[in-house]
Amino acid sequence: MKDGTLSAEVYSHSRLSCYEQCPRRYQYKYVDKVEVDEVRGIEAFTGTMVHLSLQHLHENAAKGHVLTAAELMEHFDKVWEDNYEGSLVRIVKRGETVSDHRMAARAGLQAYHRRHQPFTGGKIIGVEHELRFIIGERHRFIGFIDMLRCMGDGVYEIHDFKTGRRLPSSREVNGDRQLALYEIGVRQNVPEVQEVRLKWHYLAHDKELTSSRTLKELQELEVRMSHLIDDIEAADDFHCRSGPLCHWCEFQGLCQK
Repeated sequence: MKDGTLSAEVYSHSRLSCYEQCPRRYQYKYVDKVEVDEVRGIEAFTGTMVHLSLQHLHENAAKGHVLTAAELMEHFDKVWEDNYEGSLVRIVKRGETVSDHRMAARAGLQAYHRRHQPFTGGKIIGVEHELRFIIGERHRFIGFIDMLRCMGDGVYEIHDFKTGRRLPSSREVNGDRQLALYEIGVRQNVPEVQEVRLKWHYLAHDKELTSSRTLKELQELEVRMSHLIDDIEAADDFHCRSGPLCHWCEFQGLCQK
């Protein structure tokens, strides 16, 4: 693959993060492709339901129909009830309940609705917008942007919706690589782009955080990610990296550690 031929594998931010967190889990999931029952942590399940509701909200707004807060809550409750299966959702943290997570999600959605209605400003290019691009000239990459918006004059915004309770520092936001990778993809796919703004919406805190990257920073990130993928493709020892995340791992029953 050193001749510049495009890789057969398609990488993603989550795939690379999986390898960094635990090479053994990466092996089970992406190399051996072990099939297991899909058991999600309550945090991941809640995040998915919130994303579905925000997708519904913004897709309607793009068509000229602005949902009321009550309509948004009705949609959220429906997707939660339609998708929740107690046997397939795991609660790891002691003292927490399904109701706690559901009510926190509802509160976050209501706060988002209050802050951003009537959801105007710019043009929505896509919600859960798929991007395919190349890293390091030969590694195929895919990403899904929660919301991509064109603000005019070559200015684009990449939005990411967060349901976690932890609010990152400015340093962490400025060092976040997921949206920076998506910016690389946007710049490859949208020739007229002049500026890209990275925006995170932390619903639990009713906070919006913004950052940006220089072209040099994007180039350096692309080099680092290309080297990481090279390391993954050359790896022959996928060891287990034990830690707190093991409690959320879908392969706990297989891993010997």
